[in-house]
Amino acid sequence: MSLKRKHEDIDPSNPSTEPPIFRSAPISDRESTFIGLFSPTLLPKDLQHLAEIKPASHKVLAWRRESNQQSLTHAKQYVTGHDDDGEKYGGSKVEKVLVSMGVTGACVVARWYGGVMLGPVRFTHMENAAREAVQKWQEDVADGAAKKRRIEDDAAEKHRLIRVLGKRDQSITVLRALAFEKEAMAKRAAEGEAPPLPPENVIIDATATAKSPRVMLASPQAKPKYDDMELSQLRMLEKARDASTAFLLKRIDKAEAQLVPSSTPPKKEAEPP
Repeated sequence: MSLKRKHEDIDPSNPSTEPPIFRSAPISDRESTFIGLFSPTLLPKDLQHLAEIKPASHKVLAWRRESNQQSLTHAKQYVTGHDDDGEKYGGSKVEKVLVSMGVTGACVVARWYGGVMLGPVRFTHMENAAREAVQKWQEDVADGAAKKRRIEDDAAEKHRLIRVLGKRDQSITVLRALAFEKEAMAKRAAEGEAPPLPPENVIIDATATAKSPRVMLASPQAKPKYDDMELSQLRMLEKARDASTAFLLKRIDKAEAQLVPSSTPPKKEAEPP
């Protein structure tokens, strides 16, 4: 028996109806073709009377929805039903698929009869077509939930990075000024020379003593517009700020090490006899 998935009348990848309807791939067997359609929101009869399946020989329908009645245990109750549409027992087969998969909605399996009786295997085709249509919906729901989580996670991370980068910028400005101050002091202590000119974002207080120059922050530079940046850019900037912080801390440590007096006592010159 040849089972080929094909049908010229319906393109499952190009649905044209709203609300969304999820379709199985067509199943062909000895000139008969089956295709499942599932909708979690469309009314059962509306799904059964879609124009795209109007030419089908049978439009086997089943549905399952929550009941308005409350049970003593407050467990959810469901109402199910089906319409064989001339394919005896077909509706109950599709209904069992909905129940076994625990979904609510309507499902139609359309069959185009090809002139050859298939026997019981036709029910297998109906079940497979219905199951695949429901699975398409489940995959769509899962993809949508995953996409929503990614968007929420990215938004939270962007918010964190914007806050962190603002603090890092302030820290780097302070560290840069401190590094220049320490290096200036170390240079004066070692060579007795005037310190080099400070970078653009720091100034030296002219009233400070030469022994301890006072470094003050100049007017801050324009703050980067982090809100307008992509998440990938913010991630790269965070790494760059970390590298800048580490580099400045090394400069400060090196300058402070040069300011510490040597613990080795100076050698005494030999007294003349």
